[in-house]
Amino acid sequence: MKPSVEEIVNNPRFELLDRLSYDRVLDFASNYIRKQSRPMQFFYLSLLAMLALLAGAFLVGIFLRERTSLSILKQYGYGTIISFTAVIPIHEIIHGIVYFLLGARKIRFGAELKQFAFYAVADKFVTKKTGFYFLALSPFVIITLLNLAGFLFVPGVASYTYISVIFFHTTMCIGDFALLSYYDTHRDKEIYSFDDVDNRMSYFYYKKN
Repeated sequence: MKPSVEEIVNNPRFELLDRLSYDRVLDFASNYIRKQSRPMQFFYLSLLAMLALLAGAFLVGIFLRERTSLSILKQYGYGTIISFTAVIPIHEIIHGIVYFLLGARKIRFGAELKQFAFYAVADKFVTKKTGFYFLALSPFVIITLLNLAGFLFVPGVASYTYISVIFFHTTMCIGDFALLSYYDTHRDKEIYSFDDVDNRMSYFYYKKN
């Protein structure tokens, strides 16, 4: 059974690995973005694949489907706007739904606008590695698949909007992959994490062998 916050904090078998203030999310993420970890390698390969899809669809649209470059670029522009407006709350709502499915009930949403960072957290809810991977990857997988379906099945030039959303949403997932990079960097440890919303802190403990 998963331990509670009190059992982790008060048990000498658990040791504090890191504490993360919401005010320094960007610094924390930047450190693990630079790691040559498996999650970051997957992220950059995915981003490269999305960029190739974006460019390839543009060329196919012009040379094989007789689209004008202006019409495709206009749809790409719509996708950019949608990505940085509507998709952001959808991304965080997916995080919130996953938290709920994992058993959390005190779920909160917030933003650090100076860092352009948005988050969903569950107050005093302990997450193990498997749950954290599920939590971090769900928005990337769900939004990518839904928009890929839109590109494949929506007729006309409007389908190109979906590819743009896929690409720009992928770039926005870099924070989630940075946290996965943190877990991968410490993959030799059994990590338990939880948030203290009142104090605006996230804690990462590991269980000693």
